[in-house]
Amino acid sequence: MALPSSPVSQVQVWLFFSLAIGFFAVMIIALSRSGGGESDARRNNFSRLGIILQGLGIGLAGFGPVRMSLPPLSPQALLQSIAIVVLCGGAITLFAASARALGANWSIVARTRSDHQLIRSGPYSLIRHPIYLGLLLFLLSLAVALGHFAQLIVAIPIYLAGTLIRTRIEDRLLETKFGDEFRDYARTTPAIIPKIG
Repeated sequence: MALPSSPVSQVQVWLFFSLAIGFFAVMIIALSRSGGGESDARRNNFSRLGIILQGLGIGLAGFGPVRMSLPPLSPQALLQSIAIVVLCGGAITLFAASARALGANWSIVARTRSDHQLIRSGPYSLIRHPIYLGLLLFLLSLAVALGHFAQLIVAIPIYLAGTLIRTRIEDRLLETKFGDEFRDYARTTPAIIPKIG
């Protein structure tokens, strides 16, 4: 039995998929600029479980029927379109800025390199794991675009479980490499949600 979906407009669906192309383009560019597989890199392959859970959470946000019955200029469709632009645009911006700040340090699987640096600039001055916040924004924009608000009840906890696995592994790797410097950074900088005020 499929979860109920809210009505959406065809414009907001196309808007999301247009922005999603931009999101994936940024991800591919970041991958091409990353340091690749350094032979003396220290890896933790258990982070792959986190990747799977995050992907499952995002997939669940998009799973189910789509009811494209809203007139594109209706107030609900316009509000949802604005939300998509803000959420997905935020995801793209955050991902691009984070990947740029990380440079060769960025990788999909958690690892530290022999020449790894502790990045504390750009988005990393506000939160330790901004890419995961960007992915959460992407998940939310997908749900809004397809009218899958009910799916968020399951999708968000699964995504957050994967994120918790990944952040703990990455924090441990960085603490091992940087010691007190990382511990000081972790004390003053939240993991995912920036401090307000």
